[in-house]
Amino acid sequence: MRQRKNKPKILSMAVLLIAGLLAMAHIGATLAFTGPSTPIKSSLQPELNKYFLGPLDQGWSLFAPGPYSQDEYFTMRACVSDGKTCAAGAKNGAEFTEWRDVTAEEMVSRAGNVFSNREAKQSKAIHGRLWGAVSDLSSEAKKEIEKPFVLGVPVFGTDLDSGEAAQKYSASERTSLRAYKRMEDTAVGFATLYAQEQWGGASMVEIKLRRESVTPFNLRHEEGHKNKVSEVYIGWRDAKEFDEQTLAVWK
Repeated sequence: MRQRKNKPKILSMAVLLIAGLLAMAHIGATLAFTGPSTPIKSSLQPELNKYFLGPLDQGWSLFAPGPYSQDEYFTMRACVSDGKTCAAGAKNGAEFTEWRDVTAEEMVSRAGNVFSNREAKQSKAIHGRLWGAVSDLSSEAKKEIEKPFVLGVPVFGTDLDSGEAAQKYSASERTSLRAYKRMEDTAVGFATLYAQEQWGGASMVEIKLRRESVTPFNLRHEEGHKNKVSEVYIGWRDAKEFDEQTLAVWK
């Protein structure tokens, strides 16, 4: 009789223990996901993103944001000559495209669309995350990203995982630089695929992010009112290389 009475107690304690451990793990992950940037958080970021964002990620941090107070636009241009010619500049025969507002083009297909369309908001999602990564950089690093890093020269002039970078930057600085570099690679890859679609390919791309404040309702009919515009400029970068299968999916 005593053994039969103890079994439910042991089972209950085991269930409570497991539930407690899961709750503690969830709370710890939440604190890490929403907390400040650290080397430990940077190493755990991919797993944290999978846990909190998952396949239904809508580009939100954890909760629905407040109403938009600004519009965001991803703009870019490309050099369609070979790499060495592009690096030599227009005076030496480099052919550059015009600036294209990719976000404005995507928004045309979203007009009247009640439901969210991932395909028509890629540039906007990249813009928001890249802008945030730039905001975490130091003033010196922000100046660096405006420079061209082409013909195989890495951004910031060094491999951020190398011993040279460890001597040049502190651990916290390298964490911010790595986070930025990951988002820049995404943006450059996106611009490369866009160039492939529009011009048949490119050897280099240049990116400019723009934010425009939304006109207050009471000023919408006021003549001469100008919205505040902020820009982030990212200098020339080598276009990314993709295999034929990836290019086929994009097309």
